[in-house]
Amino acid sequence: MPGRWETCENSRSHFTIIVFHLSFNCNTVKCPHRVCRTQEEYEVAGVSPMVSLRVPEDHLLEIDQRVGLDGMRNRSDVIREAVRRYLASPLLSMGERIDVDLGPDLTARMRDFCRLRGESAASVLRQAAREHIAKATLEGATVDQVLSMRMDELRARFDDDSNAL
Repeated sequence: MPGRWETCENSRSHFTIIVFHLSFNCNTVKCPHRVCRTQEEYEVAGVSPMVSLRVPEDHLLEIDQRVGLDGMRNRSDVIREAVRRYLASPLLSMGERIDVDLGPDLTARMRDFCRLRGESAASVLRQAAREHIAKATLEGATVDQVLSMRMDELRARFDDDSNAL
């Protein structure tokens, strides 16, 4: 059963309620009529594997754009894949998550590199960031040292010239 889609509108927001099965057990959720006037009430005994979500319209449009890609036949497939990827990703410790658009050429290179090395794109990007910061810091320190030495030479020369009189 792919899922049931119902749209609710009120004066403040527009959202869609999505109900989909996560297993072959055919249980459903009892939903009160207050949630949406078009929604029917279902009663089934036992624990249900179904989930009900309120998704903003702009997110639904993005979900719809992914239907048909990578073998995803409907919205439920897209949502299941997103949940699977989310659960497969490691828990973030104290770090901040940053999204980077690599562009098509760098994306292809990154994919090939990761396949060859058996590394994740995240670990490759973390290492690249560490190396870039270290290199920029060393270059910056070197430039600062050169400027400082040059300024010291100029001060010494100026002091020598002023002491000559």
